[in-house]
Amino acid sequence: MLANLDIQALLAVIVALGLGGFVKGATGSGAPLVAVPVMAAFYDVKMAIVVMVVPNLVNNALQAWSYREHIHPPKLALFMALGSIPGIFLGTRLLSALEPETLSLALGVLLVCYLLLRIFNPQAELGRRVALFLSFPAGFGAGLLHGTAGISGPAAVLFLSTMNLARPAFVGTISAFFVTGAVAHIPALWQQDLLTWNGLMISTLALIPVSLCLQLGNRAARRLPKETFNRWVLVLIAVLAARLLWRGLA
Repeated sequence: MLANLDIQALLAVIVALGLGGFVKGATGSGAPLVAVPVMAAFYDVKMAIVVMVVPNLVNNALQAWSYREHIHPPKLALFMALGSIPGIFLGTRLLSALEPETLSLALGVLLVCYLLLRIFNPQAELGRRVALFLSFPAGFGAGLLHGTAGISGPAAVLFLSTMNLARPAFVGTISAFFVTGAVAHIPALWQQDLLTWNGLMISTLALIPVSLCLQLGNRAARRLPKETFNRWVLVLIAVLAARLLWRGLA
């Protein structure tokens, strides 16, 4: 898989993995957003997705465990995770029938609308009771997008950011959601012969740069007040929106 890359391309992949880990450590999300496009530029999208399988599962599991006491309310994370499972399996089946670019474009427009709302009405916040009611369908929608287009972070970040959560609650909840998505995605990839033992070994090696830089991102983020962290999340959403719009229009 990576044997076909030259030294410069291999270094670029390692740097991309490290940057993805740092962004995830700082914001709780975004590792695939940073790492996958760079790796895809040097090889292909399928390889990039496979490489991120183990880092996504392991690091999200560790983050969810570390922040388990801050997941509030726990039912929100549970309903999001449960909703994502049928969404991922259904999305995988629909992958050959739907255009991922169309989904990316629609979600990118949705994120832009949300950013405009936060800019012109920064106090807008989704009530906890309403958020709990919407958590299962929100998880299902994010899982569906993950299955059809390989993305779930934008939808999950968008939903959780409307609750204006503190960083520990945000990181814990979204990490628990991503763990469920990673567990459900692995058998789907294996069934389609996209994930092999060779790919699994390379993905395991990718844990090294991602995990090291994730810890650096965690340390940097712990020094940030809630307002600064919320701005980081908005920046992440803006990057997600730009990436999705580019993918949908390109």
